[in-house]
Amino acid sequence: MPTASVLLPQEIDLDKSIALNSVYKQARLDAALLPRLAQSCVRLEGDVLADVSFENDLNSMRLIKGHVSADVVLTCQRCGDDYVEHLELDFVLTPDLERAKAYHLEHKYEFIDDDGSGKIDLYNLIEDSLILEIPSFPKHPEDSPECAVAGNSWSYGEVEEDEGSNPFAALASLKGKLGDADK
Repeated sequence: MPTASVLLPQEIDLDKSIALNSVYKQARLDAALLPRLAQSCVRLEGDVLADVSFENDLNSMRLIKGHVSADVVLTCQRCGDDYVEHLELDFVLTPDLERAKAYHLEHKYEFIDDDGSGKIDLYNLIEDSLILEIPSFPKHPEDSPECAVAGNSWSYGEVEEDEGSNPFAALASLKGKLGDADK
């Protein structure tokens, strides 16, 4: 990932940011302020980068739009080795739930709580979103050469195949007996 020089502010005044048409391109997030993300993986690899813009839409709804990317190191649940997982997400957030409901747009946005002060903790919102992007069963991609057990059979123990015990054979014989009884 390229290194960004602009540090994204942790807390913003939403109305002021919208009035100024604030835009942050390839802004870096301070990894020290993302402790839950750091605890959810082995470690962060490189910078967490974000493109974030603040605007009003055509319905005068306050919006925070953005794109975030991060590389995290996870432990593969197949082989036990560490690997880098690239996390990437887009978001459109608004604190205007009632206005969205009035325009029947609640399916289009994710909603955030506005505590009344107008201040929004961007890091907390982005950290939550990134944590949700972490796979619940981290593993190397299928047939990855880095995975020590890639391509191996995933059955454990011995599977006995008994050709004679077809569960539908009993039904077929019963059907045959019923068909004979009707004649």
